[in-house]
Amino acid sequence: MKVYEIPLRFVKSFLIENDQGLILVDSGTPGSGNKIISTLNSLGKSLTQIKYVIFTHSHVDHIGGAYEIKKVLTDAKFGIDNNGIDYLKYGKIRVPVLHSSLLKILFSLGKPFFFRKFNGVNVDFILNEGELIKGVEIIKTPGHTDDSISIYLPEINSIIVGDTLQGTKNGLKYPNIYENFEELKKSIEKIKSFNPSMIYVSHGISSLKFLD
Repeated sequence: MKVYEIPLRFVKSFLIENDQGLILVDSGTPGSGNKIISTLNSLGKSLTQIKYVIFTHSHVDHIGGAYEIKKVLTDAKFGIDNNGIDYLKYGKIRVPVLHSSLLKILFSLGKPFFFRKFNGVNVDFILNEGELIKGVEIIKTPGHTDDSISIYLPEINSIIVGDTLQGTKNGLKYPNIYENFEELKKSIEKIKSFNPSMIYVSHGISSLKFLD
């Protein structure tokens, strides 16, 4: 089993490869579709191998490119947490809840970008806690948003956490965007309980070191 990081502007998508096929995690901002497809091609991966496209949560920088991906990955099934269905299906904007003065300034300057309209896609299945396919497990990790999930890969003892944690050059920290801090703390403790060998984050540097 392998995990590939796909850099997209300021966010990442991920590709999970195992013996049952490929799973794409997140689709970046609107306009990211071509970059994802070209990266998959450069890795020598056949698009027909992608069985599922799943989303860690429904902020626009994670679901905005879904429609572009759907046009190419016609056989892949798209899944998200129950609380994210309307955002993905109808292209609704989930407004980030900011807890940083700098982020608030940057967000106000970039508001047209974050509120760009995008096309939604049909949701084929709901991400529930438990095994998605053999070797890929969904973990409910709300807090950043109420539809945030993480993906545990027991074969390599690694977790893809989306925005539940943020990566820095010194290690992992709490994100500055979250809807419920108490839920976020519980989710991070849940992630820690797996004692993972690697944690993949959507923003910043993936790591296994937690900052206090």
